[in-house]
Amino acid sequence: MAGEEKTKSRFDDYSIRPVPKESRYGFYNIFLVFSSVYGAIAVIWAGGALGYELTFSQAILAVISGTIVLAILGALIAAVGSYSGLSTYVMWRFPLGRWGGKIAGLLLITITTGIGWYAVETWLFGIVMSEIFPNNPFFSVGMASIWGGILMIIMTYVGYRMLSFLSYFTIPFHIWLIGIGIAIVLALKGGMPAVFAASPAHETNLLYGISSVIGLYIAGTIISPDIARFAKSPKDASTAWISHIIFLYPFLILGGVAIVLVTGSYLITNAMLDLGMGIGVLLIIVFGQFIINTDNLYSGSLSLVNLYPIRREIASIINGVIGTAIAAYIGFTAGSSIVPFENFISLLGDFLPAMGGILIADFYVVKNFLTKMRNPHERYQFMPGNIYYNLNIAGVLALALGSIVGYFVSVGIPAINSLLTGFLSYIIIYYVFIKMGRKPEIFPYVYRGGDLK
Repeated sequence: MAGEEKTKSRFDDYSIRPVPKESRYGFYNIFLVFSSVYGAIAVIWAGGALGYELTFSQAILAVISGTIVLAILGALIAAVGSYSGLSTYVMWRFPLGRWGGKIAGLLLITITTGIGWYAVETWLFGIVMSEIFPNNPFFSVGMASIWGGILMIIMTYVGYRMLSFLSYFTIPFHIWLIGIGIAIVLALKGGMPAVFAASPAHETNLLYGISSVIGLYIAGTIISPDIARFAKSPKDASTAWISHIIFLYPFLILGGVAIVLVTGSYLITNAMLDLGMGIGVLLIIVFGQFIINTDNLYSGSLSLVNLYPIRREIASIINGVIGTAIAAYIGFTAGSSIVPFENFISLLGDFLPAMGGILIADFYVVKNFLTKMRNPHERYQFMPGNIYYNLNIAGVLALALGSIVGYFVSVGIPAINSLLTGFLSYIIIYYVFIKMGRKPEIFPYVYRGGDLK
């Protein structure tokens, strides 16, 4: 098959077919990969941003609230990835239909994670390099974004094996990084009383902080099946997700908050330099940005392959080139200003949670109670000869409603509003269709086997 040959190579990583049992890993490997690609340097950056806007007491409440939401949401979504063995975007063909899943994957993930997050992280890499080597044109924010992006594209070319390899020594670096930073804060800046007494430079409200905490991690939560599909069991996938986010996420983000609060520095990297942590620490930060951005580009490549059957590594190059160009543009225009980063994670918190709510509603409620598919191992499986659908009206409408509510409704927490609206509206719309004697899925097709097109 010509279409199948386009997507198959030694680096394909089962981009549009289930991961076979013999290629799956246990809890420890999945935990390490989750922790490395989702819990690394971007969390420390976000902690620094929160330290600029919240008191430490407010930050604790925001992080605890956001972590609980992300732990529950991610555990449920990761389990679906292990049950199905499918990437995030292929799974979306069930609640959104084949056409809807492809379009949503392109818009929500290729743009936000595969290109958007990748561009932001590449730009942050440029900021770090410009601080390590100031007044050097080759290490300016814009130029470092360009050559750094090229190196990240090369790493992503290999795929999950590269993520797995790097994860085994990335996590200790970041735990050590924040641990040393907190120890210095306690020793030189007056201890924890000074941290709790410090006032942020630009104070905002707690609800904004909670939404930012969720927004920072929501993209990774939604795309957790891209990693969880390699888990041997749903239990391994869910436990790995909960473990990494509960034990690592609060530690890293609150460490960033504490460091920025007591130093008064706007950027976490400047704050670390102010504490005398040295260039070696910044190099560790650079390494962390490389691995998390490798995952961003990896996930975006899976989304692009789902849209059009090309080889995954070629898709990573396409996304990487676009993302690197955007990062360079931000670097040359915004320089070291952290405002684009804050705006980006806030926007993710408005839009992306709706898709998580829809997926959970479809897999755990609609498939189980409305369509009577009791066995979770069978709910998201493509079986040759079975009829599937190109469009799911319930999913598309629920996604639109959840996104609109998350963006425009100012009452409450936007990320939670988006999540609950997507979840509830999908169930209600699907139920109404059934009561009318119809299904919300339209434009049927028969799956003939082989790679999914």
